[in-house]
Amino acid sequence: MRVAVTGGTGAIGVHVCDELRGAGYDVVAVDRVPPKGDQPFVQVDLMDREATAEALKGFDQIVHLAAIPDPYSDPPEVVIGENTRTTFNVMEAARTNGVKRVVYGCSDSSTGFGIHNTALRPLYLPLDEDHPLWPHESYSLSKHFGERMCETYAKAYQLETISLRYQYVMIKRVEKVAKEQAQRAKEGFFDPEHAWLGGYISVRDVARACLAAVAYTFPVDQDQPYEAFFLSARNTLYPVPTMEVFQAIWDEVPPIKDPSYYEQDPYASAYDIRKAERLMGWKPQDEWKDIDQFAF
Repeated sequence: MRVAVTGGTGAIGVHVCDELRGAGYDVVAVDRVPPKGDQPFVQVDLMDREATAEALKGFDQIVHLAAIPDPYSDPPEVVIGENTRTTFNVMEAARTNGVKRVVYGCSDSSTGFGIHNTALRPLYLPLDEDHPLWPHESYSLSKHFGERMCETYAKAYQLETISLRYQYVMIKRVEKVAKEQAQRAKEGFFDPEHAWLGGYISVRDVARACLAAVAYTFPVDQDQPYEAFFLSARNTLYPVPTMEVFQAIWDEVPPIKDPSYYEQDPYASAYDIRKAERLMGWKPQDEWKDIDQFAF
């Protein structure tokens, strides 16, 4: 199977390309920036629709990771404009070229609870794929719109699409901060005044999830071949039980939809990752306690 990885020379993309190649896939990195090593590569600006369609010819699947990764370094209109436009161009390229599947690198921010401008209160916890989505700033909106494109292209054109809502990914540019956060957690430090949901994931676990998404088989009787999955480490980035984190954030903790989730693991993520395990067979393998062994 031939797989294109947009953003394939980026911080997440290089790991995804390696993971897919290791599983025997014929992988081509598609990006603006050439790779550092010797690997199959197509250079293209995904803002150009015709060039994108040409670059993505001849592939069975596309893993779409190319994006501005946060709302901090670029003006908001650039973030939402570039992320939304490039995703549209990729979806159109997949449709017109007869590509079978697009795996979309989304974010927990699409929910409104990742990168956020206001502290929303969820209807219940842990957050799962059935919870309403409340994006409200440029980055979260751009990822949300990309996910909606995946959903509607699946319905309208039977293009198989899978959205991976991963958390704070521990990649090279955040390595120093991530290791400092992990060290504070190892020392038992928890600041309730600045607590949030504490979601994180290693870049290797994201790559493993991309592999699982490429290999996933949709049920033959599923009318709309679209799925969204939360991806997170099993625990939070805090050294205290997750219910204590919730109590620090909200005066009144939202209802717990499935109490067994935290009864079985008091430190479990604020995001319910069981759907990814149940359908794709994906399980996170890395935790902050072993951060020195992480691949950044």
